[in-house]
Amino acid sequence: MIESILQIFSSIPGEIYTKIYYNLILVLCLFTAFRLVPSGSNSLPYQKAMPPVVSILLTLFLILFLGMRPLTDQFADTWLYAFGYDAMINGNATSYVDASNGEWLWNSMMYLFARSHIDVHFFFLFVEVFYLGLMLLCCWLLFPNNTFIALLFFIGSYSTYSYGINGIRNGLACSVVIMSVALTVTGRKPERIAGLLLALLAIAIHRSTALPIVALYAAVFLIKSPKYAIYFWIASIFISLIAGTQIGNFFSALGFDDRMASYFQGQSNTEVMSSFSHTGFRWDFLLYSSVPVLWSWYLTMKRNFFDRGFNIIAVTYILANSFWIMVIRAAFSNRFAYLSWFLYPLVICYPLLRFNIWPDQDRKTAYILMAYFAFSYFMFLIGR
Repeated sequence: MIESILQIFSSIPGEIYTKIYYNLILVLCLFTAFRLVPSGSNSLPYQKAMPPVVSILLTLFLILFLGMRPLTDQFADTWLYAFGYDAMINGNATSYVDASNGEWLWNSMMYLFARSHIDVHFFFLFVEVFYLGLMLLCCWLLFPNNTFIALLFFIGSYSTYSYGINGIRNGLACSVVIMSVALTVTGRKPERIAGLLLALLAIAIHRSTALPIVALYAAVFLIKSPKYAIYFWIASIFISLIAGTQIGNFFSALGFDDRMASYFQGQSNTEVMSSFSHTGFRWDFLLYSSVPVLWSWYLTMKRNFFDRGFNIIAVTYILANSFWIMVIRAAFSNRFAYLSWFLYPLVICYPLLRFNIWPDQDRKTAYILMAYFAFSYFMFLIGR
C-alpha cells in the first residue's frame, strides 16, 4: 500500500506539488472563515470548533504528501539530501556524517536509515512525522478546543512548506523547539522542566536552534515582559543599520554556526550573490517580522493584557528575531529569519484562541486567519 502511495505522490510534478499544498490550505482557511464569520460571539476559547480527528487526518495527509514528494531539482535540498543518503547506502558516509559538529542526532538518524538500506522516501517520511506531528501536538496541548484552527495557522505560515521540503533539518529542529515552548508555557512545573530540557535536543539536530533556545531561557528566567524585548528589537534595527557588517563578523567568529560564516563570506563572492537576488538590509522581511512585535505591543502595552505563557512566546520570538535583524545582510539571511519565524503562528494565534480580547472575536479571528494566510499565498503566487 505504501509503495502505491509513493508511486502516486512521486509522479506529481514538483511545480504542481506546491500548487496542491497552497490551494488545499486556501480551501481549508476559507471553509473555516465561512464558519466563523456568521458567529458573532466569543465562543472560540470555550467550545470545540472541530472534532480532533479532523486535525489528525489533515496532519497524516500532509505527512504523506510532503514525505513522499518526488526527487526533483524543484526541491533543491531534497535532492541534495537524497544524494548524500545514497552515498551512505553505498558506504561513503564520511562526507555526510561528522559527529564533531555536534549535530549527532540528525547524523545518526540519517546514517541508521541509510545503512539499513531503507528507501530515502521513508527517511523523509520519518522526518515529516516529527516536523508536522510536533506542530499538531503543540496545537493539541495549548488549544484543545481549537486544535484545527491553530493547526491552520501553522501549516499556512509563510515558511512551513519550504522547511518541510527543503530546509528539513532546520525545520525538524525548530519543531522540537515549538514543542518545548508549548510544554514550557503550560504553567505546570514538571512540563516546564521537560520543555526546557527537550529544547536542548534540538541542537543535536541543527546547531542554529541554540539561538531560539537561548531566547526561550531568557524569556523564562530573565525577561518577564515583552516591553523590554520590544525595546531591544527596535535597538537592533539601528545597530544593524550602523554596524551590521561588524556585528555579523562578530557572531561568525563566535562559532555559533559554521554556515553563518560562509553566508557572510558569500557577500564578497560574486557567484554566490548572483544566486541570491535580494541582499543588503531586507526591509521587506523586516516589515513581515514586525507584525508579531506590533501584536505583542498592542496586547501587552496598549490593552494591558498579561499572560505568562504569551509573554514567554512573545519574548522568545522577539529576541530571536532581533538577532536576525543584526545579521540581516548575510546571504540567505532568510535561513536565520526562520529561527524566529517558526514561532510566528504561535505568537498570533495563542491569544486569539485562549482568551477573550475583543467583542465578536470569532469573526475577527477569521479575518486575521485569512489575512495571515493571504500573505503566504501571495508569496506563493509570485514565486518567493
